[in-house]
Amino acid sequence: MKPSSLRLEELTWLEIRGLLSNGWTNVIIPLGATEQHGPGLPQGVDTWHGLETALRAATKLGKTLVGPAIPIGYSQEHMAFPGSLSLRKETLSLLLEDIAESLAKGGFTFIYFWFGHGGDWAIAQRCLPALRKRWEGCTVTYTEDIGSYIATTWDCYPLQEGISLEISGSHAGEFEASMLAAIRPELLRKDKLEIGDPRPLSEIMDQMMEEGIQSVSKNGVLGDQRFADADRGNRYLDCLADWLVADFKKQLANDE
Repeated sequence: MKPSSLRLEELTWLEIRGLLSNGWTNVIIPLGATEQHGPGLPQGVDTWHGLETALRAATKLGKTLVGPAIPIGYSQEHMAFPGSLSLRKETLSLLLEDIAESLAKGGFTFIYFWFGHGGDWAIAQRCLPALRKRWEGCTVTYTEDIGSYIATTWDCYPLQEGISLEISGSHAGEFEASMLAAIRPELLRKDKLEIGDPRPLSEIMDQMMEEGIQSVSKNGVLGDQRFADADRGNRYLDCLADWLVADFKKQLANDE
């Protein structure tokens, strides 16, 4: 049985019931954000590339659906820029719990939270382990080793493409701009793309989280948006999907 869509919100309950009975019991939930991404990128970047990565991964995994991308996360460091939205930590924790409970009660047996927005990871790390086996017959998990994920993706793929990390950046730089160019090119403000702070996140993280990203980058960019390239962004997305597939399979195997 092949669904008309891999997106949970595009299916009817009858279709979902049929899929569940045919072994489609895995689901990926992308976590996104609505936060500033500099002058050249709109606020939904994390949500869109998180969803696209999840869909590409689900296609490769088989018998895996993708839940609605959560468009708001923890983004307090961006609140100096108008339009950025943020949940409180406790609100996000309860939201993840409610989503997991709904899916578990609905018949899904393996629920994987995927981070299009890295700002949610620390909160997920605190709340999701307690949910792992809360519901009988269901496992709740997430991208647990964020350090390995960043080192082998964001800090690796651009270098393979000949792009320095100062350009690819850790927020709203070439890496994210290229992915947006690949999936939503009409939303890329090509005449507004700018360079921001080139320093690695490790050097500015503490200040950014305490004082806001505007304290290290006046335009909200960490990297250089001007190098956006759709073909490269498409390859980035494929590589991210491959990473997600590998981690998903590893965790699924460990659960058996």
